[in-house]
Amino acid sequence: MQLGHVAVSFIISSYAPQITGGAMQAFSLESILVAFAAHWLPNLDVIPIKLGWAKDSFHCTWSHSLVFAFAVALILLPFNSAWALLALVSLIVHYLADMPSSVGLPLLMPFTNKRFTINLWADTGHSGWDALIGTYVQAWTWILEGGAFVFLFVRMYQLGVWPFIS
Repeated sequence: MQLGHVAVSFIISSYAPQITGGAMQAFSLESILVAFAAHWLPNLDVIPIKLGWAKDSFHCTWSHSLVFAFAVALILLPFNSAWALLALVSLIVHYLADMPSSVGLPLLMPFTNKRFTINLWADTGHSGWDALIGTYVQAWTWILEGGAFVFLFVRMYQLGVWPFIS
């Protein structure tokens, strides 16, 4: 999933009041920023790869594990418990969104290196045009990401958010 992560981040933000017990509003700047930052955080593991500090195989390892998700939430907890909850949900939903890729995710790392996958599309790499194009020649990508955008638009309509302002 590539562009679908954008829709999913906004969807998570739309549920901020339910996730945070009302501490954040749906589609508020705060909830959007926290949801986006946390949801995209696991993919920042490409930075050490691009800098030559890690091999390609580093992508989708530690940053795609439940230990990472809980560590991020625990780091945020003393600063803002609502951020911690929204970040935890955003990270877990990121993992679910990546599950259809054939690469699989080591969700239970470091306890096991077993990778979990639904295997609906072939992994085409972590970044660059080849990865992007390779992703979008596969039908399941269009089906699932299209579904995410449809869900987002329905959610925006339900909440009366632009462009569905009455």
